Amino acid sequence: MELERLTIDWIRQILGFNAEAGGLFVSGGSMANLAALAAARQAKDDPSGRLRMYASSATHFSIAKAAALLGIGRAGYVPFCVVGNAGTVDTGAVDPLAEIREVANRFQLWMHVDGSYGAFAMLAKSAKKLFAGMEQADSIALDPHKWLYLPVDVGCVIYRNPEIARAAFAHEAEYTRMFGEEADEAFACWDYGPELSRRFRALKVWMLLKGVGLDSLREAIESNLACARYLESMVQASDDFEMVAPVELSIFCFRHVPVQHRSASPQAIDAFNERLLVALQRDGSSYLSNATLGGRFALRGCVLNYRTTLRDMEILLDDLRRVARLFTPA
Repeated sequence: MELERLTIDWIRQILGFNAEAGGLFVSGGSMANLAALAAARQAKDDPSGRLRMYASSATHFSIAKAAALLGIGRAGYVPFCVVGNAGTVDTGAVDPLAEIREVANRFQLWMHVDGSYGAFAMLAKSAKKLFAGMEQADSIALDPHKWLYLPVDVGCVIYRNPEIARAAFAHEAEYTRMFGEEADEAFACWDYGPELSRRFRALKVWMLLKGVGLDSLREAIESNLACARYLESMVQASDDFEMVAPVELSIFCFRHVPVQHRSASPQAIDAFNERLLVALQRDGSSYLSNATLGGRFALRGCVLNYRTTLRDMEILLDDLRRVARLFTPA
C-alpha cells in the first residue's frame, strides 16, 4: 500500500493535479471509469435518481456500461457529469478539455476525463498542448498498461477530492476497519473503489517510473507519435491510400483504394478493405484493427510499443499492397 500511495502521487504530479488529489490502481480503464462515475453521482447527491451524463459519440463504450451498472440509464433529467476524452479509442481525438471545464463550472457538473488511451501522451512536448485543462478534471481514468508500456491489468483512477469517492464506496464494517497512526497505514483501498481483494498492481508501475524514468518515457512516446505522423504523410503522398481521419496522437485510420477501385461505390470500397484487413492479419507480417468513421469502414493502426520504428510504417504499407494484389485483378 505504501508503494501504491507513492506511485499514485507520482502520477498525480505527472498530470499536474492538485496536491490533495488521490486515487488507486484498478484492473483497467473500464473499472477506473466506473469508479469515477460512482464518485460523480455521489457528488451530485440528487434524491430523484434521474441523472443525465453528457459525452461525445466517440466516447468509449465503458462509460455507457458504467452508467448502466450504476443505474443511471439513458433517460435521466438532472445533469450531473460531463465526460471529456483525452484520446478517443477510434481516432485518438482529444476533446477541448479547458472549454469543457468552463461548461462544467457553469452548470455545476462533475468533469470526468477518460484518458485511458491517450492521457500519458501529455509527457511528449509535441502533444502536451492538446491536454490543456485536463489537470482541472474532477476525476480521470488512465491505463498504464497502454502508454506506460506495462503488461495488462493495471488501470488507474485519480480523484480531485478523494473524500467524495470515499463517501461513495466506504462501508463501515468492523472486519475491514484499519488501524494505524500513519496515513499509509490507515488507508483502505476498498473505501475509494469497488474492489476489496486486489493484486499488487502498483509494483510494476513503481518499477517502471523508478527504473526507466520520465525522460525515457517521453522519448518513447514522441517516437510513437512520430510513427503515426509519418504513416499519415506517406498516405497523403500516395495515390492508392487515403486518410479517413486526421492524426492527433498515435492512432491512424486510413483506407487502401487502388486505381482499379477508385470508381467503385463506397460500399464496394468498404468490402474491399474488410477483406484486406482479414488477409493482412492472416499474413502475419503487420497487424491492423478497424474502425467505422462517418459510416465508412477504415483500417486502424495504433502505435503503443517503444520498439516500433518509422521503417515499420513503410513495411505496413508495403504489406498492404502486397496482400491486396493477391485478390485484386490486374
